[in-house]
This record gives sequence, C-alpha cells and structure tokens, in this order.
Amino acid sequence: MSRIRFHDMRHTHATLLLVAGVNPKIVSERLGHSSVAFTMDVYSHVVPNLQETAAERFDQLIFSTSLNKNNVVKGAGFECEPHRSRTCNLLIKRLKTLFAALLSK
Repeated sequence: MSRIRFHDMRHTHATLLLVAGVNPKIVSERLGHSSVAFTMDVYSHVVPNLQETAAERFDQLIFSTSLNKNNVVKGAGFECEPHRSRTCNLLIKRLKTLFAALLSK
C-alpha cells in the first residue's frame, strides 16, 4: 500500500490551483515560498500553456473591445469609464490602431 506524505498533498494542492488558473503569486503565498519565481521554477511544468493563454487574453482585450454610446471602452471582462480611466481608453484605442496598422502590412 502506498503512503501519501504531507509533501505529496502539498504538491497536489499547488498543482491543482495552478491548473485551475489561480494566480501564481497567490499559490506562492499559500505555500510560503519566498518568491513567485521559486514557485514557478518548481511548478512551471504544470502550466505549459501560460504563454498561449496570455496571448489569447491579450487578443481578446484588443480585438474584442468596442465603444458604447457614452464613449466607454468595453471589452472582454473589463470596462474603462472615461471619468475613471482616461488612460485606459486611450491605451486601448492606440493599441487597436497600432495592431490594425501592423496587420494591414
């Protein structure tokens, strides 16, 4: 019969959290690691698609945004209101223009 050590449960806990998309900083804090870098060095094999996920989210952010009648930028999971974040609105508009120009070349 196999023994399950405390360390095995701890490793499973961290692995499941990372696979579920929990922020690595939170996982690192829960484990008591001194840095997120250490956590990711140990567990990076469980989340090999982090780069792909980041690229997909960025794509959604840029190309799935629109302006409503109040000139508020709305996108996938966020909303920038003019009175709160003029910078956010300008950034999204500039990025959309930049990417449109790059894609047209």
